[in-house]
Amino acid sequence: MSLARALALNTGVQVLGKGVSTALGIIIIGLMTRQLGTEGFGAYSTANAFLQIFALLLDLGLNVTLVALLGEHAGDEKYEKRCTSALFTLRVVMAFLILGLVAPAIALISPYPLSLKLAIIALTGSFIFPSLNQVVVGAQQRHLKMSMAAIAENVGRVIALIGLVYAQSQGWGLVPIMWFISLASFGNFIINFLSARTYADFHWNWDPAFWKMALHRSWPVGLSIAFGLAYFKADTLILSFVRPQAEVGIYGAAYRVLEILITIPFMYAGVLLPILSNAFVKKDFPKFKNLVTNSIDVMLIFCLPMMAGTWLLGERVMALVAGPEFIESGRILWVLIIAVSAIYLNTVFSHIVVAIDKQRKMIPVYVAVAIAAVIGYFLFIPVYGIWAAAWLTVASEILVGIGSLYVANKSVEIKFEPRAFLAATAASIVMSIAVWFTRDLYVAIPVFIGAIVYSMALYLFGGIRKETIQEILKAKSSNPPLV
Repeated sequence: MSLARALALNTGVQVLGKGVSTALGIIIIGLMTRQLGTEGFGAYSTANAFLQIFALLLDLGLNVTLVALLGEHAGDEKYEKRCTSALFTLRVVMAFLILGLVAPAIALISPYPLSLKLAIIALTGSFIFPSLNQVVVGAQQRHLKMSMAAIAENVGRVIALIGLVYAQSQGWGLVPIMWFISLASFGNFIINFLSARTYADFHWNWDPAFWKMALHRSWPVGLSIAFGLAYFKADTLILSFVRPQAEVGIYGAAYRVLEILITIPFMYAGVLLPILSNAFVKKDFPKFKNLVTNSIDVMLIFCLPMMAGTWLLGERVMALVAGPEFIESGRILWVLIIAVSAIYLNTVFSHIVVAIDKQRKMIPVYVAVAIAAVIGYFLFIPVYGIWAAAWLTVASEILVGIGSLYVANKSVEIKFEPRAFLAATAASIVMSIAVWFTRDLYVAIPVFIGAIVYSMALYLFGGIRKETIQEILKAKSSNPPLV
């Protein structure tokens, strides 16, 4: 099976699974917003942002480093066993200390009300188990076996959905709902773990020498993540201290949509990274550059119609999903969708930086953007609220994207071909016209029509080559090699 088809099929499986997961996620958000209201959902958003800071610190760049190391040593089973078992053990230890002990302790001494402190403690499991899951998924990405990851994610969503329905039937509020979300995360993790054990090694492996090597390589990524979270989540935390929780809820609902949408490029990049790393180590630069060019095309094909559709239907979609109380979330989404598009492209550039081991070069970029963003949050959020948070998020993502592109292009020339961009732009315009004339119908109708029209127009304008479709659909039963 060719590399193009391998990437397409694995990304396709993930996107299909993510489609189901997203649909379930939308239902879950709708239940939560209606059950909790803007103030309760604001408390959930605050708890989520609080814990995400610890979860991002816990990452330390080890997840992308794991994928890169496995790609570089493709075929070395002994190294792979040591790598996955050692890093899984390290993650267990760090998750217990940081998320299991430190985060709840800090929550208890915070100025938040008792109900919010209890919600943070209840929600902790929803960050512990995904942190362990990252190592498991890294092994799945290495073997290009992402179907079980998609199944596990959807099982977790179903558990959360059942829990929410039961909580609603019992009249339970914020804290019990947080426990159900943590339980759902455990379900997701345990299914992935049991499945991946058939081809990956996760036994207890106390290996300080390997940890030292991995951390030496990953610390620039970890430090970048630490500063990155300053602009990615500090806005919600600052909002929670200076604005009403209802306003945090409005912003949090739109931000949840952002977080759902950006899983697609990270899924793609997770499959792409070990192949990029392998090509770079073997100095196969034509293959490397071709993968990069095609990946930029893929991101443009996704993000351009997404922006157009959000600008046309954002308010109606948020009102349908979250309820009339959250219609302003649709207007915030008009702004945040620009940040989503920047993240789509930056995902490719940042993974190139990791593949060529130039993470240290990105540290000044993240430091500068983080400092500027936090200063901006403190200055403007108390005055302009969620609009300041949204526009500063957009500015931060664009600046980080420019920095990633600059660092990556300094080492490996990134070739931009306008064909996909022009085709996606033209197709998005055609799609927008179709959506505009059907905008007053039930919102699912213009969404469906827009998707069909865009796909057809993209093909007609040459955004997707006929040969590529034929290659993807070519029937092969073997598992694709990484080399």
